[in-house]
Amino acid sequence: MWQLPGGYAEHDEPLAIAVQREVFEESAITATVSDVIGFRHMAGGAVNNLYMIFRLIYQSGEPHFDGEETADARFCSLAEMNEMKGVQNITRWGIQQALSTNPGDGLSREPAGELRPGWQVFGLTDVDASLWTPK
Repeated sequence: MWQLPGGYAEHDEPLAIAVQREVFEESAITATVSDVIGFRHMAGGAVNNLYMIFRLIYQSGEPHFDGEETADARFCSLAEMNEMKGVQNITRWGIQQALSTNPGDGLSREPAGELRPGWQVFGLTDVDASLWTPK
């Protein structure tokens, strides 16, 4: 199955750092979080799961798989992806969301909301960030 890099945040690890770490571990690509472009909530079954899709800004690296968590990693065009078998629907949807919206259109990291160690707040850019400022 082809899917976006993913994983879990470590205990006390800020979410944006966890995303960047997982992408690097699974693909050898260095990238930074821009915004959250979507999420899927799955209730029932063995776990209650929230899967978030982040838009990343590419920094450096060539795709490389580790042979442990991943069996392959590569850049491909949208046309190539549409011809590939085994691409997960949520991956297709997330990539379409990323390509049809602008960076910053999603839930963006709001430094003004990070009032406590370990907190990260993501919100829409047209929301007044002063709401997080203590009075």
